[in-house]
Amino acid sequence: MCTTNKSEFPILLVLPNKKDRLEQVIESYRVPETKDEKVVLREIIQKIGEGKNKQAKEKSLQHKFYRIAIPIAASLILVFLLQFFLAEQSFENQTQQVLTFRLPDQSRVVLSPNSTASYPKYWWKRQVDLNGEAYFEVEKGEKFTVQTQLGAVRVLGTRFLVSEKQNNMLVSCYEGNVKFSDNKQEQLIPAGNSLEYKNNQLTGLKELAIDYPELAVFNRTFKNQELSALTENLEQFFNIKIKLQASTGKHFSGKIKTTNAEIAVRIVCRSLGLQYQINSSQEYIINE
Repeated sequence: MCTTNKSEFPILLVLPNKKDRLEQVIESYRVPETKDEKVVLREIIQKIGEGKNKQAKEKSLQHKFYRIAIPIAASLILVFLLQFFLAEQSFENQTQQVLTFRLPDQSRVVLSPNSTASYPKYWWKRQVDLNGEAYFEVEKGEKFTVQTQLGAVRVLGTRFLVSEKQNNMLVSCYEGNVKFSDNKQEQLIPAGNSLEYKNNQLTGLKELAIDYPELAVFNRTFKNQELSALTENLEQFFNIKIKLQASTGKHFSGKIKTTNAEIAVRIVCRSLGLQYQINSSQEYIINE
C-alpha cells in the first residue's frame, strides 16, 4: 500500500485582487438581462414598500408597548408615593396606665389612657395626630406639630401637654414656647403657662403651678419588689433599656417619684448597693 503525505501537496489559496472583488460584487447585484426593466422597477418599489410597512409595524408595536407600559409605570410610582406619604405608625392606649414611646427623632411621648397617637411611618414630617391626652418632650430640630380635631400645636423643641376632650382643649407649656392655632386664630404660649380652648374660643393664659404634669411623673411605691420586675417598670415608663448584671435575689422597698430616668435608676442602685453605667447605646447597665 502506498501512502501519500498530505504535506507533499500544499494547498494554494488565491485571493482575488481589489478589481476582481469589485467585479464579483457588481455581478452579484446585476439585474438579469432576461427581466424587463419595468418588472425590475416594480419589484424594487415593492421591496421598498415592504420595508416601509415593516418599519410602520415596528413603530406601531413600540407605540402600543409604550402606551401600555407608561400608565403601568405611572401607577406603580403613584402606589409607592401613596404608601410613603400615607403609611402611619399608631399607638392606642387602652390600659389604665400611661404608655410611653419615642418618635424616630427620639422625642418622648407619654400617652394617657383612652388616647391614641399616630405619626408618619417614614417620618417625612415631624407631626403627631393626637386624639386624647399626651405629654411631649420634643427634641430640637425642624418644626414639630401636634394635630388634633380642634386645632394644631406647633413647636421647635420643648416640653408641653396637649389634652383634648370633646369640644375642649388644654395646652400647657413647661419649657420653651408653643403656638396654638385653628382656622381663625392663633396664640403663643410661653413656658410656665397654659391656654384653654373651649367652644371655639380661647381663654386667657394661666400660670402653671407645677413643672411637670402628673402623667409625666414616675410616682410609685414598692414593697419588697424583685429587682427585675422593678426595672421592667422603669423601662416601660421611661422607654429605656436596662441590663441587669447584678446577682439575683435583690428586692427593693421604697417610693420613687421623679421625671428623670437616670435619677430613678440611681435611687434603686443606691438603695441596693449597686452601680450603673450608661453605654454608647444609651442602655443602663446595673452591676455589683
